[in-house]
Amino acid sequence: MKAGWTEVALGEICEFRYGKALKAGDRSGDRYPVYGSNGVVGRHTTALTAGATIVIGRKGSYGEVHRSEVPCWPIDTTYYIDASATACDLRWLTYALRGLRLTELNRAAAVPGLNREDAYRRRLALPPLDEQRRIARVLDAAEAVRTMRRRSIESASSFAAALYRAMFGGIHPTCEVTTLGQVSDVTSGITKGRRINGRVLTEVPYLAVSNVQAGHLDMTNVKTIEASEPEIARFRLAPGDLLLTEGGDPDKLGRGTLWSGELDVCIHQNHIFRVRVHDPDQVDPVFLQGQVASAAARSYFLRAAKQTTGIASINRTQLQALPVQLPPIDLQPGSCVKRRAPA
Repeated sequence: MKAGWTEVALGEICEFRYGKALKAGDRSGDRYPVYGSNGVVGRHTTALTAGATIVIGRKGSYGEVHRSEVPCWPIDTTYYIDASATACDLRWLTYALRGLRLTELNRAAAVPGLNREDAYRRRLALPPLDEQRRIARVLDAAEAVRTMRRRSIESASSFAAALYRAMFGGIHPTCEVTTLGQVSDVTSGITKGRRINGRVLTEVPYLAVSNVQAGHLDMTNVKTIEASEPEIARFRLAPGDLLLTEGGDPDKLGRGTLWSGELDVCIHQNHIFRVRVHDPDQVDPVFLQGQVASAAARSYFLRAAKQTTGIASINRTQLQALPVQLPPIDLQPGSCVKRRAPA
């Protein structure tokens, strides 16, 4: 351990204070943010905290960590930490908490929840205050770059979808009509809880449904899984791969975005389909993403999906049968993302 650093339990350096109930009907909708376990859920004229605040999910999305740079009102499904609850730099502590994987802690039987005594027992390396501030500045800069990159990807994705609708809202005379399975490999990912049978495993990051949003990736909380070398080779993502969720809630049906090599090595779970075009010189992945995000594709997913009460899902066969318009490559609106094979 570096000179001046010490190993401590989380409970030694901060206090998780309980948020306070504030019903939706009682919120003014103005001025200070109101935080639930998933982030901002409204606004109110008064705040519960006096300044910058860390908010930790206690019920529901337990263990999720958010930071408010202004006074806020954390509701009763959360814990919070402000300057009066720790001597640490709040920005550094935010990143430290995210690294402790509090989402893995749960003792509640019926409703998922985080017991703060469990969190307090997590151990971490504590740097001196000046070093905390230096680390926080570096991580803030990295976070700003990541946010700018995500927004640019979202803008490009929205542009591609809009341009697709404008150019190919109907069947274009120069288009070949084919299926997704004819122009790409469609595969599901690794299954948690599978039999290991004594294989040598390596811990690697993997994408879950929560990471794959409509038009962007949420890399805030990327979990890891132990996988064998053949599994890593089979499920490893490459830039240009289109990731689509199989469903769950209807809004998750066929929801997806492109992978752009955000991590050197990353695989995907079985509730996410990976769509990898056969020939990037014939099919632009961004153009393909625009089609999958179109109203026509959405209508197809809803028709083809297996649906129960509030739940909808598609399988690999149904996804492969998705109709695809394929104009010449020079007419495909997109950023011409070319797939690179994993090293």
